Amino acid sequence: MKITELISDIEGAIYQVYKHIHENPELGMEEYNTSNLIKQELLEHSDCDEIKTIGSTGLAAVLKGEKEGPEHHFLLRGDMDALPVREDPSHNPRSKKDGVMHACGHDAHTAILLGALRVLKNYKKDFSGNLYFFFQPAEETLKGAKLLLETREIDLEKIEGVAACHVMPDLYAGDIGLKSGVMLASADQFEVIVKGKGGHGAHPYTTVDPIVIASDIVIQLQNLVAREVSALDSAVVSICSIHSDGDAFNVIPNQVRMKGTFRALKKETREHLTRRISEVCSHVAKAGRGEAEVTFQEGPPPFCNDEQWVDRTRNVMEKLLGEEHVKMLDIVTMGAEDFAFIKDRYPGVFVRIGCRTPGKEFTPIHSSKFTVDRKALTAGMQTLCAIALDFFGIKENIYG
Repeated sequence: MKITELISDIEGAIYQVYKHIHENPELGMEEYNTSNLIKQELLEHSDCDEIKTIGSTGLAAVLKGEKEGPEHHFLLRGDMDALPVREDPSHNPRSKKDGVMHACGHDAHTAILLGALRVLKNYKKDFSGNLYFFFQPAEETLKGAKLLLETREIDLEKIEGVAACHVMPDLYAGDIGLKSGVMLASADQFEVIVKGKGGHGAHPYTTVDPIVIASDIVIQLQNLVAREVSALDSAVVSICSIHSDGDAFNVIPNQVRMKGTFRALKKETREHLTRRISEVCSHVAKAGRGEAEVTFQEGPPPFCNDEQWVDRTRNVMEKLLGEEHVKMLDIVTMGAEDFAFIKDRYPGVFVRIGCRTPGKEFTPIHSSKFTVDRKALTAGMQTLCAIALDFFGIKENIYG
């Protein structure tokens, strides 16, 4: 039976799962109700052979192939967490939790992955090995993917390929987007504590003003991209938070704390920025008679799609959706995706799923107005199912 027919049979049920998750969003590492909902759905519909717990809220559902022969192992991922964003009151469905919203489409990704599992369970007799479905927590905080790589619940050495999708409002629902090579940046965090000597705002000469030093650091960090990164490369250094240990109009504080992010498309650029951020902060502070302590939190590496996997996916999806609905993307963004931790270890593909409704305004991800057109769920399920069946060589069931 064709996957399009099987997907058609479950579209309504999968939309209801999506709607429930959208109305009941949970932040990273707090997805307890979402995790319980997915587990309940899996058990009620006998959708898988095993359910494994990954971390406190993550799940890995397993389909075990029944065909004799050499075993192969493949993993599909969908993330579950929401963002601290207050949703536009005009939306339907709409978050019931004030200040928390699925503003990045992870509710859709979870529903898509569940739908893919319900379809692919019909092909267990056609493959040998295991097909894993990783319902991942905490993508927004860039922590959830690491849980999979640390688990002992799955024999990670046997996995031969991985795939995931992400909704994209730049594309209309029903379309998908593919790009070979680097498509997303690395994402690292850093914190700078500038230490000075506080005093009266009327007598700055008696102080070592950490605010002035911090301000100079902010400016000098921008020169790292402007003057130390090639114009043919891309990088970002952004200070996104500045706080002092004081709150008076006439008191110079003792120290200032800053937080920021830096992004790069090449590993060597990432390494260069890591070294130079520390040097710039230290030297600028010293020049101002102060001190600077810099700490880093490493995030995901640059995300790179394997060309051969993109070619295979393009070939399959052009036949399934039509050539006009498969868009080859040429844009690299400085956003990041923690699936890169997994993809950096295994071959595979990351696919963009169009989610914009034709005739309606563009609504960017992470905004209060972000929405997902229902047709994106169908295209997402078709994509993950087709990639998995193509991996196992079950191509006749993709198109019929």
